[in-house]
Amino acid sequence: MSSVPEPLVWLPLSAWLDPRNWTWRVPVVVVLSWLLAGYAVGMMRLAARWPQGWRLAPRAFAWGIGAAMLALALLSPLDDLGGLFFSWHMVQHLVLLYAAPVLLRGWPYPVFLWALPACLRVRVTALLRHGALGDRLLRWATRPVVALATGILSLWLWHYPPLYDAVLARRWLHDLEHLTFFLGALLYWWPLIGAPPATGRFRTDGGRALYLILYGVQAGVLGALVTFWPSVLYHRYLAASGVPVERLLADQAFGGLVMWLSGPIVVTLLALATLGRASREVVESEVLAPH
Repeated sequence: MSSVPEPLVWLPLSAWLDPRNWTWRVPVVVVLSWLLAGYAVGMMRLAARWPQGWRLAPRAFAWGIGAAMLALALLSPLDDLGGLFFSWHMVQHLVLLYAAPVLLRGWPYPVFLWALPACLRVRVTALLRHGALGDRLLRWATRPVVALATGILSLWLWHYPPLYDAVLARRWLHDLEHLTFFLGALLYWWPLIGAPPATGRFRTDGGRALYLILYGVQAGVLGALVTFWPSVLYHRYLAASGVPVERLLADQAFGGLVMWLSGPIVVTLLALATLGRASREVVESEVLAPH
């Protein structure tokens, strides 16, 4: 194995931009089209009822970026490469992981609520009104302890070697993996973003920072285990790629580094930014407090 791990395959930019290299799977295209069209309808209705509707533009922009990230993860060559090489599968997972908070920044609940017909809007509002069953379930699921445990479980579960190999062999299971991994990411990020209807889950920025660091540490541990594992963890790649074991080990190590560094570094930076904001607020309160 080379001293500096690297992925087995690099694609030029032209290959990523060529629509013929994308896998236009009908279910994924239909869902993404619905997400964009439904959001557009809801946003137009909501903006029309609000005198300062132009202030919703950043929300719409975030939703568009998040949808583009989903398309990149599920339709681009990234999806095919992830079935052949571990490193690209980890990149795909990171795109899904970070698409979740971007989409939540788009405030999907109020926007999609206004996309519904009036009769359905009343029913959904009743289901999620304060104290209703839907509201209680959502608030329980987005409690920091529950959301953190869900995010960690979805990450570790799908990297268990026998289950991972089964995912590579069965398309429906691969789709289920992506769905549950993305939903786990949504729940993990929800308390941090505070998107309606479940908002205000942290009382202090210190709590937010600890929440971020705990996820970053466990993701780093998993990435380190994969990086330094002495043999090929996921045997399906041996049959799928047909490349020597030494090169698969290098690719596995590179994929572990992607997990080990990319995810935890971003999460840690967010935690530090949160702590920095908390420190500034403490200083400002001390300075501005009457003496």
